[in-house]
This record gives sequence, C-alpha cells and structure tokens, in this order.
Amino acid sequence: MSIDDINSENLELLEQYSKLFAQNPGTLDASWRDFFEAKSIPPSLKSDDARYRIFGHLNANFYPEGVAKRPKSVALTGDPALEQVYTGSIGYEFYPYCPQEVSDFIISKIEQKPFRFSNDKKQHILHLLNKAESFETFLHTKYVGQKRFSLEGAETLIPMIATLLDKDLTDLIIGMPHRGRLNVLSNILHKSYADIFSEFEDVALDTFETSGDVKYHKGYSSKIGDMRVVLAANPSHLESVDAVVEGIARGLQNPSKVLPLLVHGDAAISGQGVVYETLQMSKLAGYSTGGTIHIVINNHIGFTTLPEDGRSTLYCTDIAKTFGIPVFHVNAEDPESCIFVLELAYEIRQKFGSDVFIDLNCWRKYGHNESDEPAFTQPLIYQNIRKKPSIRAQYHDRLQKEGVEIRLLDEEFKKELSQEHESIKRAAEKVKKDMPSRLVQPRPPEVETAVSEARVHEVIKLLNAVPEGFTLHPRLEQLIKTRKSLETIDWAYAEMLAFGTLLQDKVPIRLAGQDSRRGTFSQRHGMWVDQKTAKRYVPAETIDKDFEIVDSFLSEYAALAFEYGYSLARQNALVLWEAQFGDFANGAQIVIDQYIAPGEQKWNLKSKLTLLLPHGYEGQGPEHSSGRMERFLTLAAEDNMSIAYPSTPAQYFHLLRRQAHLPKPLVVFTPKALLRSTECVSSLSDLTSGKFQEVIDENKPQEKVQRLIFCTGKIYYDLKERAGADTAVIRIEQLYPLNTTALQSIIKRYSNATQFIWAQEEPYNMGARGYIKEPIEQLLPQNKKVEYRGREASASPACGSHLVHEKELQMIRDSLFGESDEKRH
Repeated sequence: MSIDDINSENLELLEQYSKLFAQNPGTLDASWRDFFEAKSIPPSLKSDDARYRIFGHLNANFYPEGVAKRPKSVALTGDPALEQVYTGSIGYEFYPYCPQEVSDFIISKIEQKPFRFSNDKKQHILHLLNKAESFETFLHTKYVGQKRFSLEGAETLIPMIATLLDKDLTDLIIGMPHRGRLNVLSNILHKSYADIFSEFEDVALDTFETSGDVKYHKGYSSKIGDMRVVLAANPSHLESVDAVVEGIARGLQNPSKVLPLLVHGDAAISGQGVVYETLQMSKLAGYSTGGTIHIVINNHIGFTTLPEDGRSTLYCTDIAKTFGIPVFHVNAEDPESCIFVLELAYEIRQKFGSDVFIDLNCWRKYGHNESDEPAFTQPLIYQNIRKKPSIRAQYHDRLQKEGVEIRLLDEEFKKELSQEHESIKRAAEKVKKDMPSRLVQPRPPEVETAVSEARVHEVIKLLNAVPEGFTLHPRLEQLIKTRKSLETIDWAYAEMLAFGTLLQDKVPIRLAGQDSRRGTFSQRHGMWVDQKTAKRYVPAETIDKDFEIVDSFLSEYAALAFEYGYSLARQNALVLWEAQFGDFANGAQIVIDQYIAPGEQKWNLKSKLTLLLPHGYEGQGPEHSSGRMERFLTLAAEDNMSIAYPSTPAQYFHLLRRQAHLPKPLVVFTPKALLRSTECVSSLSDLTSGKFQEVIDENKPQEKVQRLIFCTGKIYYDLKERAGADTAVIRIEQLYPLNTTALQSIIKRYSNATQFIWAQEEPYNMGARGYIKEPIEQLLPQNKKVEYRGREASASPACGSHLVHEKELQMIRDSLFGESDEKRH
C-alpha cells in the first residue's frame, strides 16, 4: 500500500507504518519512506497528544443531527482533557501541516483551559440570533415565494461576524454569496429595513438611473462606530468576488487594520477553481493582504447535489491544507463554539498574517431558494430538517437550563419591522406611478495630456539613471543608451514616459501581469536585475514610491478580479492589468462580463481599470493573435468603458495620461511586432503637444481622394504604403465610444469619395466589422454602403501556419489595391 491509499477508514495503519519505519524503513513503499523522512508528521505516533491533534477532528461532534454523514471514527484513548478538547464540539485541523509557530499558538490557546462566556455575552448572542431569525421569518410571511436565499439553519453567522465589529480595525471587507446576504445587510451593515423592503416591492429608489441588480447581489457600505464595513457587490458567479475583496483590501494599504472576510458555500468552495487561485495569492508580495478569515456556510448540499457527488475530499475545506492554513470545524447549533473559533481565527490572522478557515456546519431550511422543493431529491434529510427547532430556539433552551436570565425584545423588533414595512408599501404605490428613465453620466471634461519638454527630460534622466555599482545586462545597457538619445520614442518607452509624468503628478500606478516587469516581448524593462548580485531595481520608484509593477502568478481569473477590486479601493490610481497575450484574457471572462463591463450600471461602481491586451495577426497561431476585440465591442454600451487600438507610441502616451483622470474602464489592444518596428515610432514633440486623437486622418489632398479605407490598429502599417493619392486610410483609434463627429467631418472633407471600405486583419465574424459597419454607413452619402476587406469568416481566430498567414495578408492587400508588381512577375 502506498501513502495515496490512506483514508479515514484505515488511519490505524498509519501508526503501524510509523513503527515499521522506526524499525526497518526498507520494508516500506518509497512513498511512505519519503513521507516519514520529510517529517510531514512526527515519526512516532505513540503519544496521545500527537494522535489527538492529528485525528481528533474525525471523532469530533460538529455535525448537526440528521443532516450529514459522519466520517468513520478513529480509536483514540488517553488523556480525558485531550478527549474533551479534540473530540468535543469543535474539530481542529492544523497539526502537523501548519507552520510550527502557528501550531504552537493554537495548542496554547485550546489545551490550557476550556473557554467560558459571561452571561451578558450569552445574552448578546441570543439577541443577535433572535434578530437574524425574526428578520427571515418576517420576510417569509410578507413576501411569500420571493427569492431571498434565507439564512435559516445558519443564523449563527450573524453573531460570528458581529464579533469582528468590536475589533481594532478601520475596515472590514466582506465577500459572500446569496445565502444570508440580506440578513447580513440588515443585522451587520444596518441597511435600513425600508431600503430592503423597497427592493421586495420592486421600487428600489437607488437604481432607477441605472439598470440595477437583484437585491441579493448588491453591495453596501456603512460606518459602524469607527469601522467602515463593506459588503462587496457580486453576481451569481459563485466565488468570483473572492479576489475582488482581496484587491479592495490591498488597495486600502493597511493590512493590520483592514480585514478581508470571505463567506463561502460548501459546494462552491469545492468546485470553483478561482478559490485556489485566490488562496495562491495569499503569500505573494504583490498580492498579500495580511491574511483572510474564511467562513464556509456548510449546508452539506449544493442546490440539489450532495457532498459525495460534489467533491472528492473528506471536507469541503481540504483545499486549506495545501496552503498550511488551519481549519476549525464547528456546529452552527453550538453558537458559543462558533464564536470562540472566530475569536481564535482573528488572533491567528493578526499575529501571523495567516488565512484561517471556519467550517460552519449547518443546514438549509428551504430549498436552494424559497420556492424550490428540496424533497424531490433529498426526502430523508428534509424530513429531519423540518423537525428541527431553530438555532435560536435551541440556544434559548440551553441558556434556560443553565439558569441564564433571558431578556428578549422580540415584540419590539417585530413591531419595528411591521412599521417600516407599512411605510414602504405606501411609498411604493406612489413611486411605481412615476419611474424616472435611466441616465448615462456624462464624461468629465478632457484634461491636458501634453507635458513640457523640461518635464520629459527630467523623467528621462530618472528612468535611465543606473545606480552606482549596478551591473546591467549588456542588451539592457544598450537599450538605455538608445533611450537617452531620444532619436525616436518606441512603444515601451512612451509607456514609461507616461508613467513617469503621471508619477510627477502624484498619480499612483499599479501595473500587474504575467512577466510584466520585463515585458512578455522583452520590451518594457520596468525592473532591472543586477547581473552579479540579482538585486532588483525599479527606476520609476525614483520619481515616486507609489509605483508598483508586479509579475503576477499564472492566472487570469483571480488576477484580473484582484486588480478590479484594487481599482475600486484606489480611485485616484491608474491600475493596469496586462495579459501575456490578449488571447488569454478570456480566462478572466467572468470578471470582464460581470464586473468590469456592467459594474457602473448594475452597482454604480466607478473603476478606471485598464486592460492591456497584446493583439495582432503575425502568423503566431490561434492562441497568440487575437484579444477578441469583438467581445469587448459587444459589451460596450451606455458609455460604460473606452476601447482603443492606438497606432503610435505618442497616441498610447496621451491615452494613458487621459485614462488617469477618466472614471471608466479602458481596454487597449497593444502591439507585438510593432514594438520594434522602425515605422511605429514617435518624436519628443508628439508628447509635448497634442492629445489622444480618437480618429486620425491622413490629410491627403481632398480633391484626388476617391475612396476611403477605414481601419484600426496594426493593419494601417500593412496598407499605407500601397494606398495611392486616390485613397485615404482613416485610422479609428478609439472604437468605443465612437467619435462620429470626427468621422463625419472627415467623410465630408473627402466629398469626391465614392467607395467606402472597412479593412481588418481579423476574420469576417471577428474584429470590429460587425460593430463598426452600421455607424459608419449612417454617416455616408445616401445609398452608400461600407464594403468589407479582410479574412473570411472562421471558427478559429487565426491559422497555425506562418506561410498561410502571409498569403492571407497578401490577399487582403490585393483585394484593396490589386496584385502587386512583385506578385504579377
């Protein structure tokens, strides 16, 4: 038997193998020898304390009766004190996989003496349970059948989170799914009952000017004493908010005072890969937030799917072990144990900067939502659940038996709910008669993006200054000499000059992406590495320290979600996420579709997050050619973002400087081959004058021009040399919002033009064609149409052969200009 075969049903073999290893290691399978030699667990398991610490959770009583299957117990005998600690109502998992100092701290906290709560504390817990239950009961009575994703069966979550409101924190940032969200909004963030009831009446006053969202997706922020409590808005895409919350926490720049709290569901934490991606960030210098507390609302069911069909692990929290994170399993029907481990989790987080998981074993009173019938698929479990008294009732009875004086305020609370409900019912009738239309907020006036020559020279000096004794790579040394000369400014240099001048303006900057410090194409060199000592140096930090350039871990989904959250927290910063290739951005499609594109309309959230997507057809195949421009253009509406494909370094420079002051997301399709093209360069004067031009006209003599070719981005360089005096190539640098005024002016200027063409390198069913054709045709003389020149429709973004790619590009040119002399001969 190998170590991979061990499970909860044969753990007794572990001790036998431990003894064999001590006596004769050669008799064991190699995997077992590696296991014991690595000291993954103590070589001897003879001591009771080690066995209890490792296996005690298997015997602990943290499962609500009649809801879940218990694992097979393990034979543990010895010290009654250890029996009480490790096999009581809390299951502890931390030993020996957590760091030694964390394990020692937990042992010191749980093995010394049992925890005890004062009667006042117990009364407070009961009061919060009462509010949580009464809130749900009231909604269930007044809004029969409406979805609210009740917290019933897990109401203990409310006193658990409330415990954190007394801590020395400036900010508590919460991310959670639907279940229990309204209860948290009401009883933790103190969102008014009137606001919540108005959403059930479908007259939520705060969403009429935007498209809004359902009540159990919305975020909220409130001040509780000196603490700001934020519940992050999130869609139905479970766990997608995890990395957003971490980004918000990071953006607030104070790890010891800002606590991320993530609430998960048992099915989602087991099934959603973004959980792993988010946890992978926890110890990375560019992403760490000082530790996160995780609470899993473990209903032991996901919609209709039971754990045995939803995961391959014993516990839904087993992912935590991969990262050395302690896990505490508790029963929601034992509120005091739940609050004890929450207090312990907070101490661990503050002391060690570690994440901590709390597995809140509970039950779901209704189906997935209140109109769902769970007995179709789980009849026996729901027979048991329907017999259960509420958690509040169970705890009330327990306190009565303990002789605790109970002071309930049930009637006062219910009266308050009823009064608020009646008032909002009356207001709703009035509001429904006169609903205002949706509005799109106008963009702020454009700012000056040109900078003085003196400022540029100051930035150049700082960006290219080599520290004394620092050994550069020879090729980087040559690049710095070229940059100092200022003969031409290429794409990467224009970007760094934009960053440098923004830092002069005290605009914080964060750029993150895979290999972004050097740049995927060795173009940026935002960080230098000493060739003798491997010491790192970031030149831009000499302008202002508030510059962060991060080589991200190999993720798109969580990585982009993190940057979105960061951009929400630091509204004054320019936050950029760079895809290694634009093609890979679809790994983060959920973030783009559910947060970035609709975030302002759904939740009134402002973000200036900038996406840099390398794009261009150069024969590199279907995964290294397209940033899927068509998808972003499909998402563009109501002035929700800017989408640009700039064609020169100066255009990129002005675009970045403009974006630092524009509260809208920006998608930029950036070059690859053009990074080193001698044609794609700018001059110093292009930076010290002008601005970002949304449409660029070649300004040819208008009387000779008989046709206009509209295009965007890189293909301009493939067309311009063969465009004669009768053809003007018009570059649309900003695809959305489309500057129709500038386009109309150009079309009127070339009044002799009779042919109008859209040219692109993407296939017919991709790129900007489907988006751009109709708006341009609306500006043309009567009965004129826009013709298409480009690749034929394709299921794949690009071909895999460089030779075929070149032939396709030549066909596009020939379709526009006829066969070249070279081809005819």
